[in-house]
Amino acid sequence: MRSLPDWLVAEPFTDIDLGVLKSGKEAQIHVIQRSDDTGRSCIIARKRYLPREVKQKGTLEALGVQRASTFRHDVEYREGRQFRKTRDRRAVERMSTYGKRLLQDRWTGHEYEIMSRLWKAGASVPYPISYGEDTFDLEFIGDTTSAAPQLFAARLAKAELASAFDQVYQGLCVLMAEGIAHGDLSAYNLLWWQDQVWFIDLPQAVDIASNPQGLNYVHRDVVNICTWFDRKGLDVDGEEVFAQLLCEM
Repeated sequence: MRSLPDWLVAEPFTDIDLGVLKSGKEAQIHVIQRSDDTGRSCIIARKRYLPREVKQKGTLEALGVQRASTFRHDVEYREGRQFRKTRDRRAVERMSTYGKRLLQDRWTGHEYEIMSRLWKAGASVPYPISYGEDTFDLEFIGDTTSAAPQLFAARLAKAELASAFDQVYQGLCVLMAEGIAHGDLSAYNLLWWQDQVWFIDLPQAVDIASNPQGLNYVHRDVVNICTWFDRKGLDVDGEEVFAQLLCEM
């Protein structure tokens, strides 16, 4: 297991926002320089979840984000994640302002919990540092000059492509062993850095056992990523890979 500086989560420290690295449908990724009072410094990534509803023009700009969340299928991924309080369940069902706030908090904490589980299980995921009301701090994959590219944008030789697929398969084995389906796996949700594949973007991950669609999500993930590798010239069959994964459960 990789080691990270202990002081990353030990206050006091100072964070300086170096700018937006990426903006997606659910969140913005900011590059943060974190320093402690002894002069030590480290770059981390801060995932800032976008508001789910914005009524007034200019609100997003005032919050420092570019646009609102457009995700529309929360209910499918939420199956198996229950709110204990009746009032909270009703608020979510009615999608009231309070209910939407609960969902925002649930998604933030859910991704942190999933990545913590996978980190401990040995999966190649960025280290989850901490999370707050609408932010999630995690290990920055890259160096001081550049961030790791998404797999779809990485220029891979044939041998590297084969290695990347093997790593994706091993990563899927870890997810399956933990009973987790990524839920949105593609070459856009994988990073390539120093000959290593990294799994990212897991707020929609589902528990395979408790979500009725759990295995369907696994199947979709596998077929999607295998189709990408096949188009790149690697002879892989999504259905065969899915069957193999099931045999190894």
